[in-house]
Amino acid sequence: MFNKIGRKRKSFWSPTTIIVSVLLHVLLGAAAYAGGLGQDRAKQKKEELVDFMELEEEKQEEEPKEEPKPEEPPPPPPPAPEEAPPPVVKGFQELVPPEEPPAKIPDVDPTQQAARVEDFSGVGQAGGVAKGVEGGVAQDVSERDAPADVGTYELAAVEERPELTNRRALVSAIERNYPPLLRDAGVSGTVTVRFRVNEDGSVDTGSISVENSTHDAFGDAAKRAVERARFRPAKVGGRAVKVWVVLPVNFQLST
Repeated sequence: MFNKIGRKRKSFWSPTTIIVSVLLHVLLGAAAYAGGLGQDRAKQKKEELVDFMELEEEKQEEEPKEEPKPEEPPPPPPPAPEEAPPPVVKGFQELVPPEEPPAKIPDVDPTQQAARVEDFSGVGQAGGVAKGVEGGVAQDVSERDAPADVGTYELAAVEERPELTNRRALVSAIERNYPPLLRDAGVSGTVTVRFRVNEDGSVDTGSISVENSTHDAFGDAAKRAVERARFRPAKVGGRAVKVWVVLPVNFQLST
């Protein structure tokens, strides 16, 4: 027992343990350094992998600017209306023989406006026409420009005259257009209208004119009724032509 008390304890640190401890610390330090270096490299590698690309903003294509449209030139002014010849005075025309007789009698042109016998009556003022107006101007109507109806034959110049094909329809139109006031008053009358019949037998409504009428109301009614008329066209040389027609329209009360 006393032998155990008096024996010295053997120290833990010996050259061998010191060397082992140093080696262990060196190994641990190396491991720690290696671990830190590995993390730095991994981090660096990760950072290297994350590469940012700078994207250029797409330049928006600028829309082409619309060039201002040139101002349209103002429309040309309408042509000045031709002045209508002054009204012809009521009277008669005079036949003036040429100073030099022609070597040959010219052919008759059936498209020309036929002369009216009543315009050469010798009654009234010279230079007028039978249907002239009071206060009109004496003038030579033969020197006027060709009328707008050139190409329309007079009835006497055609070979086949126009023939009314819808007489019943025309009579019905006359009855429908009978002026109510004149019908109720028991007034009858007659109207003479002049109009152009086209190549297809229809009436040129713009050409209808009243030659004479027993009452103004009858004249307007006759014009509306005649618009419904249809004809077998006039012919010259076997072809249909335009022709002037004068038609009496009678407004009679039914008994």
